[in-house]
Amino acid sequence: MDQEHRELIDSCCNYIIPNINMEKLWPKLLQNKVYNIEDVNIQHWENDIKNEAVIRDIVLTIKTRGPKAFTRLLASLRQSDHEDLADCLEGKRELVMNSDIETTVAIDMQDKFYLGIHTAETPLKIQVRKATEFLDGSEYDKVQKYPMRSKPRGLVLILTNIKYNDHIRKAADVDESNVKDLFEQMGFQVFIERNLTSAMLTSTIKTFSEKSELRKVDSCFVIISSHGNKNAEYEASEIECVPMNNSDPNKKDTVLCKDILKYFTAESCPNLAGKPKTFIFQLCRGNAEQTSVKHSRQVTDAAPSSSHNGEITSLVINEMTIRNQGDTLLAYATLLNNVAFRDNEVGSWFLQILCEVFMNHAYDTHLLNLLLMVDERLKVQRTNNGNCQTMEISLIGFNRNCYLNPGLFEET
Repeated sequence: MDQEHRELIDSCCNYIIPNINMEKLWPKLLQNKVYNIEDVNIQHWENDIKNEAVIRDIVLTIKTRGPKAFTRLLASLRQSDHEDLADCLEGKRELVMNSDIETTVAIDMQDKFYLGIHTAETPLKIQVRKATEFLDGSEYDKVQKYPMRSKPRGLVLILTNIKYNDHIRKAADVDESNVKDLFEQMGFQVFIERNLTSAMLTSTIKTFSEKSELRKVDSCFVIISSHGNKNAEYEASEIECVPMNNSDPNKKDTVLCKDILKYFTAESCPNLAGKPKTFIFQLCRGNAEQTSVKHSRQVTDAAPSSSHNGEITSLVINEMTIRNQGDTLLAYATLLNNVAFRDNEVGSWFLQILCEVFMNHAYDTHLLNLLLMVDERLKVQRTNNGNCQTMEISLIGFNRNCYLNPGLFEET
């Protein structure tokens, strides 16, 4: 059995063992060949099958029963009316617990989705742990904090390209749905657009940056999920947009990631001056892989090489009381030149792990540390053939801690 599955059993056992009806489960464990009648412990167990110590022994011994034992345990639980316990083991448990011990177990389960992302049959279910106190006061540490108390906390723009001429980015809609649920539960106002050409994407971002509502909120996030590549001319990442109708199939419609930032300078977007602006890119940044062969369930967001035909617009920096460019954080799913992996069933590695970390830890952890946790979990991910992925974080004058304080608002 994989180590990650052993850890799941260990972390769940205090909750699931008292709730197992072993008289119903035991025949299924035999039927599904988790155990067989020749096992030396069978007679001892069957003589006292209702004893909690025996039940614990049966469950923990499953960890020694081979590589298929975990899957067979899940099947046995579902076949014996233990659906909630199977969900707990798969990290999908959503029930509200009453005791402190059970609450800890439920949170722990929701915090281990990344360990089973390759075998999961259903996507992560978003359930944000809400903050109980504001952490942006001066009493916590020496690094200043961005004020994060507005209601809504900020505006979020999610741009997802799914339908291309010759294919669909499978499970990209799962990423979109989970990111939307995550930020709405945290107290943000979310805007979504899909399947954009380069002109549409640029126009949408510009319109978003000009929203008057930005004056009343403390932050903004722009999250883009799309095919992407490395622009050879500018040595920079580019978003491959949805082709226009009747366009040349050999000519890619792209936007440089860095060109998006010009709409959010203090000069172009005064409503966000001095406020944290976070850009998250789920896209490939080239065709290279950190190892040789992809797993059959894994696809990437790579696109054929293309060049950017637009011109870089130079910004004229006026004399201002604040810096024109600052308070900006960029998070890329992968390194420049490399692919980003997406699972056809449960979504991209990067965005699903990001959702998992944010929903469980944003209540007491600032934004940069949340992203460091994402990369720590991302490095665990491997395809069957050893492919891996490393995220990249870039700060542009982002010099304060940013606590999102999910679900917590000041009384007006």
